[in-house]
Amino acid sequence: MSFALVIQPHDVLLFRDGKPFSAGTDIRARSLFPPTPFTIQGAIRARVLFSSGVSPADYAQGTIPAAQQLHNLIGTPQGGYGQLRLRGLFLARRKNDQWVRYFPVPADVKRLKGSYILLKPLQQPQHSFWQSNLPDNLFTPWLRTTEHIEDAQGWISEEDLRRYLAGNAPQEVLEESCFVEREHRFGIALERAQRTVRESFLYLAEFLRLKEGVAFWVEVEGISPSHLGGDTGFLQLGGEARAAYYTIQPSAVSSLPSPPNPLPERFKVVLLTPAWFSDGWQPQGGNWGQFFNGSVRLVSAIIPRYQPIGGAYVDDQRRKGAFQKPMRRFVPAGSVYFFEHDGTASWAGQPFTETPSGEGDYGQIGFGTCVIGEWNYA
Repeated sequence: MSFALVIQPHDVLLFRDGKPFSAGTDIRARSLFPPTPFTIQGAIRARVLFSSGVSPADYAQGTIPAAQQLHNLIGTPQGGYGQLRLRGLFLARRKNDQWVRYFPVPADVKRLKGSYILLKPLQQPQHSFWQSNLPDNLFTPWLRTTEHIEDAQGWISEEDLRRYLAGNAPQEVLEESCFVEREHRFGIALERAQRTVRESFLYLAEFLRLKEGVAFWVEVEGISPSHLGGDTGFLQLGGEARAAYYTIQPSAVSSLPSPPNPLPERFKVVLLTPAWFSDGWQPQGGNWGQFFNGSVRLVSAIIPRYQPIGGAYVDDQRRKGAFQKPMRRFVPAGSVYFFEHDGTASWAGQPFTETPSGEGDYGQIGFGTCVIGEWNYA
């Protein structure tokens, strides 16, 4: 069964960016927007656990039948996610009593004189008239203009995403301020034993307040609404376990454009959520065969600055020691990879991401969600 989970907070939210923080050594705790799939999978799995009636201790031990069923359903605290499958997270805004989804603007979309245009790879001439640090086998993203171009940062609607995948520039890009406001609140660390304030341990925490009618949208498979406790309810989300209200909506996965089959001679992969690769921005040795059937080659790529993502382990054994997960560099959402092939190729259907050894399956919880469109040389 597949369905969509629409999550709306009751108050402000806090999504730490994963960097180590302690009052007195760091003054500011920053928030990510939107949160990563790590945050969403944790909130959903916790909701399923507490709705089941199984105690956290029994769930961790996994000795009773009910706990073993939960292990099959949502995985174990030590790793793995069971049958649970997520796609997203995306943003959504309520318009005319309907939810409209929004996605990160692709990195090849630029702003020129108040309108939006697309960068395209430029085939290198035999004797290049420029120098760059691009690998020799990749072409330079190009736009034929002498005017100043600007980055287009924000989100585009599903309608504009379809327009973009058809080869046209989006009509509107919404900035972060259309979805959320950042609120800064001061606090001070406490002496745990005396419950008094600690001198010189002032800090600033950055909270997020979603605008009216804005929500998080995530596609869910492998569980049913009954496992969450019903079609509506509450869950704990982000830092300080803030309350959020969820509702079940029909799945909208099929509304996203499906990858062409077979793939066109020139196609581009656009990340809608972050992805991790073993060789930084690409698989080890540039081997893309795990994502495609047939022989394809990478022609160009437009990748903004990497996104550092960390987290914390939740099992009791590791939380007694160094419970912080390694901080890893992810390819950010909106990144675009340009491919081409000479024969027949098709999409293998797997999320466009790899997973570090021993950390489950990143693609299973929403990393590497992508769409595919066609492109031509500049």
